[in-house]
Amino acid sequence: MRIDYMNKLIQCIRREGLDGMLICPGEEMEFLTGLRPMFCERFQGLFVKAEGTAFYICNLLYEEELRRQLPPEIPVYPWFDGEVMTERVEAALREQGLLGSRIGVNRDAVAFQILEIMERVNVTFCNAKPLMEEMRIRKSEEELDGLRASAAIVDQVYERVLERIRPGVTELELQNFLLEEMSRLGGESPECIVGVGANSSYPHYCGSEGVIGERDVVLMDYGCTCRGMYSDISRTVFVGEPTDRQREAYELVKRSNEAAEDLVAEGAWIPDIDRKAREVLDEKGYAHTLINRLGHGVGYTIHEAPDIKQSNPRKLERGMAFSIEPGIYLAGSFGIRIEDVVIVNEKGAREVLNRASKELTVL
Repeated sequence: MRIDYMNKLIQCIRREGLDGMLICPGEEMEFLTGLRPMFCERFQGLFVKAEGTAFYICNLLYEEELRRQLPPEIPVYPWFDGEVMTERVEAALREQGLLGSRIGVNRDAVAFQILEIMERVNVTFCNAKPLMEEMRIRKSEEELDGLRASAAIVDQVYERVLERIRPGVTELELQNFLLEEMSRLGGESPECIVGVGANSSYPHYCGSEGVIGERDVVLMDYGCTCRGMYSDISRTVFVGEPTDRQREAYELVKRSNEAAEDLVAEGAWIPDIDRKAREVLDEKGYAHTLINRLGHGVGYTIHEAPDIKQSNPRKLERGMAFSIEPGIYLAGSFGIRIEDVVIVNEKGAREVLNRASKELTVL
């Protein structure tokens, strides 16, 4: 158990006027407890009460494993497949004094399970995703150092992957190389997107069959964890001479990225950062192609708070970490994205963690 964060969670539960919090298996449970139990269609989760105690409900399949992993003061309430799950949940909540209560649920809760319990048990579940995000939105010095180390890994990988990009190479080959290199350098949980040619125009492309041509665009978006903290970088390069339109788009995205990053500092208003990036893109009428937020928080998960978007009326604070990733996406033609992770560091200043070159690169 991470006692410091569990105590912070309890304080947040009380401040929000909740009676408790349900944490279902996933990254947030691992963050709080160090546990990542198998999660299937059977309901399970850690209930943390406002008074400061906790208990766990799970299927009989996981009871003994969890009893060994959880502190002895946290009781485990098992239920058997042959029983009605909601009846066992109701009995546990009654014993713990939570019938008729308001309980927050984290982002990993499964909707059909929550709805089934609410239909049959006198308890109200409510969205506590923002509560969990608020707990982690300001990183400690140790966490910021983890982000720096993770960014250094993906920067090194960028220099090495350039040597592999040439006509005839497939998206899958580049994906495998990125994943292997991140792991080899000590990165954990590596992930990547590689989009070649027209596939680069789809922001969250998930294919792998594209083949690099004699003149082509290659977009790479990848990251991993180091000391539990994520990295996230995107770079776009060209094989053969880019067209005039591609060159224009690239330089706009690069200037958009840098102009937005220049505004990052303690006290900066988030909508101004998003707006600045789009103003640069719109010098040539491309802002409408940036169909997503400018950035997202980065930390123990790859997407967390704060979102860098015009509808988030919040000022930046020390310890916040997030991506800045403007792009131009011309569906079916080509896409350009340049992404860095940026932090407001311990001194309240901007610190761009990714140092891999952003200059237009022709291979």
